[in-house]
Amino acid sequence: MQRLLVLLLTLAIARVCAAQTPYAAPQSAPQSWGGYELPYQVPYQPTLNGAPPVYGPMDPNQAWQAYPGPPPGAPPDAVYLDGAPPGVSHELPPGEPLYPGTTEPSLRESLTPPDARNGFFQKVHVTADVVPQFAYTNLGWTDIGADVVTALPFFTRENPIIITPSYMIHILDRPIGFDLPPTLNDAAIDFHVFRVFGNHWITDFAVQPGLYADNHSFDSSEALRFTGRALGIYAPTIDVKYVLGVTYLDGGWSKIVPVAGVVWKPNDDTEYQFVFPTPRFSWRLNNWSNIPGKDERWIYLSLEYANQAWAFQQDDGTQDVLDYRDYRVILGIERKIVGGLSHKVEIGYVFNRDMKIASISGNDISMDSSLIARVGISY
Repeated sequence: MQRLLVLLLTLAIARVCAAQTPYAAPQSAPQSWGGYELPYQVPYQPTLNGAPPVYGPMDPNQAWQAYPGPPPGAPPDAVYLDGAPPGVSHELPPGEPLYPGTTEPSLRESLTPPDARNGFFQKVHVTADVVPQFAYTNLGWTDIGADVVTALPFFTRENPIIITPSYMIHILDRPIGFDLPPTLNDAAIDFHVFRVFGNHWITDFAVQPGLYADNHSFDSSEALRFTGRALGIYAPTIDVKYVLGVTYLDGGWSKIVPVAGVVWKPNDDTEYQFVFPTPRFSWRLNNWSNIPGKDERWIYLSLEYANQAWAFQQDDGTQDVLDYRDYRVILGIERKIVGGLSHKVEIGYVFNRDMKIASISGNDISMDSSLIARVGISY
């Protein structure tokens, strides 16, 4: 009896474990709307059980197609996009996800200059410009200046304070009838901090104390002057920024100047700064040989506003103050080389030129319009 039970149990197990033939997919039936009715059962798919993909030609009569053949020299385990025509394969670039992320671009990273360096030293600029006198009754300038941009962590490395000491000498072509010094000096240091909030808001603050005087008046109380700015910026995207704030100019005219406008960068080749009182429009020159982001040439048109004051000493030893202002339309071309020696050349027109001398009167003394030529290098 036991032998009979064992025999029956063995036959039952063998019956259950017998190999089954693969399921054949039923033919798809055409529908009235032009498509095909898919079978209820999923056909046997050899590529889903761990076997390598089978490459081969596309067969219109085969319900489940083989992968298109890889291009010559392609690795056998390369991944290809669906929908490639027969004999053509579209390999995904290395490291590129099939479904790109939707992370919002970083506003902080967009504000970081491409030539920013790791460490204290950031950049050095040297400039020289000439405003010709043209007439003996006019005021002319020759300016030579330099500044060094440095950065220190302001509590954290992500929030640096940018410190820029600078010096400029003004060599004057003095108009007849005015007791002005032959040279004036600007010795200043700029402290600049900005913060990004919520990837859409920026606060921008700067203060620049400095000594502005001739060679004999650095100890004068009129030599020490402060300039600065306080700006609030809203950036709905990294390509559009709305600017609102004020600048403080310790000169002889309006000391507090409002700042308002919008900065729009529609693409990598164009930037429009519709910001009062110093708008600037820049275009990248793509027809010149360059490397985007590393070696670029730009042409720009800008408006500058100058409003300064200097303490100076007259020939008889009397202390005096010179105030000067003008507007400048500048056309320039610049080559920016990351990690190399960048340079620029500018020409422009100087107009609405006025000066005041404290010992003479408080009235404006108008100067004739002039031209300006400027060159600069930076590293």
